[in-house]
Amino acid sequence: MKKSINTIALVATSIMAVGCGSTQPPMPTLPSVNIASIDGYSGNEFDITSSKIIVVPGVKSDIPEYMQVRFSGEITTIIVDSGSEVIDRKMASRFIDEIQLKENLSENYQAYEGPVEAKFAVIPTITDISYSGEYKKARTSEDKKGKKYHHAAKCNYKAKAKANVQIRELPSMKQIMSFNVDSRSSSSQENPPSRSCKETSMYSGVISGAIGELLEKGDDDYVTLSKYVGSQGVITDAKSFDGNLYFETNLGRLHGAKAESQVAIYQSIDGELVLIAEGEMMDAKNVLRKKSYIEVDSDVAPILRKGMIVMLSGKCVGYMCSMKSAIKSAIK
Repeated sequence: MKKSINTIALVATSIMAVGCGSTQPPMPTLPSVNIASIDGYSGNEFDITSSKIIVVPGVKSDIPEYMQVRFSGEITTIIVDSGSEVIDRKMASRFIDEIQLKENLSENYQAYEGPVEAKFAVIPTITDISYSGEYKKARTSEDKKGKKYHHAAKCNYKAKAKANVQIRELPSMKQIMSFNVDSRSSSSQENPPSRSCKETSMYSGVISGAIGELLEKGDDDYVTLSKYVGSQGVITDAKSFDGNLYFETNLGRLHGAKAESQVAIYQSIDGELVLIAEGEMMDAKNVLRKKSYIEVDSDVAPILRKGMIVMLSGKCVGYMCSMKSAIKSAIK
């Protein structure tokens, strides 16, 4: 509780500090500030690197197909939110038929020889799911002052889900990453129609809830997935206001940029993305269709260069995110 109170106080202090500062004009109206470029960046590289992804629902004999499809839908939403494109279902269907999905998730695949424009295949697979309902009869409780409370009869429903997500490079089908996730969901129904606790709608609700929470924004695995499937922009310019530096990137609304979204700034070194800094998209007036502006801590601003890669990080910050993360950790 003490940590939560401190968090609220910090947020309140930040709001007061912003309110007392100078009003920022839209960044595009400010003159540019000259900053250095990374080696090899000519200043003409304005193309967004936006991956085309194919999402392939996994298979497991004891898991219904509709559950796999539901989970693949959640993954598709994450990819689209990151600014990348999920290719059409017809191509995905042909791809699934030709690669012959295996239940053994660690098994190697032969290189894919069919036509495909996608850079990666993402294979989300629910590996285990369980659900149950338990009846609790009505009861009466009494507090220390003798006041009585009636507690209605109810059915408690709960579900647990486990899943695996693989990312494979195309057309080689080489696995570049794999991770496991799990979650749970619960719900109650007061004064149920029977004590058997077998209401189909209640089971469907908790199962959908468990699947929907397998990957949530801010989770470590969500952040990792975003790094592989997200659109890549670059730092193209810098602006200065009130003694602070702000950075322009060609990652705009067209490629997933949203006001106040968290971003990660990388440099490609020997073919690997090395994290240089983290920052945040500015407010709505500074997130445009084809470009946006980001702010970073003042101690890292001097090391940023034109040509460094900017991606949505998938992180979630703020009081509500901290609360959700704490609750999720506590129930595991």
